[in-house]
Amino acid sequence: MGSITRIGHPSFRPGSDEKALVPSAPKLFDIPTKSNYHTSTGFGKPFYQRIVVKALPSHTPLLLLRAVHCCVTRVGDNVYHLTFQVENADSVSAIAKKIKSSRTSTYHLFDALRGGANAKLTKKAGHYIGKLRRDKGQPVGCYTLYNSSREKEQVATYVYDVPGLMKQVTEGQPPRRMQVIIPKGASLCDEEEQPLRDSGKVGRGTHRNNQLMELLHNGTWKQHRYMTVQTRAPKYHEGQYRLNFSGRVLTPSVKNMQLETDQSECLLQFGKVGENKFHLDFKAPFTAFSAFGAALCQFDL
Repeated sequence: MGSITRIGHPSFRPGSDEKALVPSAPKLFDIPTKSNYHTSTGFGKPFYQRIVVKALPSHTPLLLLRAVHCCVTRVGDNVYHLTFQVENADSVSAIAKKIKSSRTSTYHLFDALRGGANAKLTKKAGHYIGKLRRDKGQPVGCYTLYNSSREKEQVATYVYDVPGLMKQVTEGQPPRRMQVIIPKGASLCDEEEQPLRDSGKVGRGTHRNNQLMELLHNGTWKQHRYMTVQTRAPKYHEGQYRLNFSGRVLTPSVKNMQLETDQSECLLQFGKVGENKFHLDFKAPFTAFSAFGAALCQFDL
């Protein structure tokens, strides 16, 4: 997906004078490694923070873990830019455009490093990399991410638990709940510095009709080198839902979320920091492509 290398600025741990590793931006389909992770902030243990969400005070003790830092910017009603938070942060890396004519919600994704942020956003332009599509015949909150191959291979599936009308009336608007199925990729503790590619192939070595949704519903994803993560349940404290975003989320929003493993390790967080600006942080085995897909789902609900 291009050979452009970008080097980030030094970051620091609070209370420390030592420089942390200088992060570089991963390629869109590469599983990130240590060289891509920021160390100044990261994912914390479950703690109180508003989910209609406001950040915790800076003096709150946090468990700092490394992650890739990105910014998602909403440009108008139907276009979104993904930018890695490194030294040349003005360079947009990926663009998503919602297709108005589609019968279901569909976002086309483009590699901005190939065509530029102002390039024509069409499949024939040469920088189309895939699409996020809300599945027909499935619950309202079911989305699948496809790559741009001729076979339209599935890369990830995102399934929301959409509360019924009666529950919204009696409980207000509860936090959104989502489950994601993605390829395992590298080990979460992999020490390798060479990036690994996410092939996006569904059920490697299985019948082609064995789609990600079927793996999820049947509970057979573990047999096919996939894993699932789900939204971290917020704490209800003083009349508000709260999560710990380690200072990366500043503004209350129902879109704010964290995705964690069954072992309570946070692999992705997404939250609002301005009117049209959101922070997106992720770790392996998420790629920038699959993490961007998770963020786009939040705009469509």
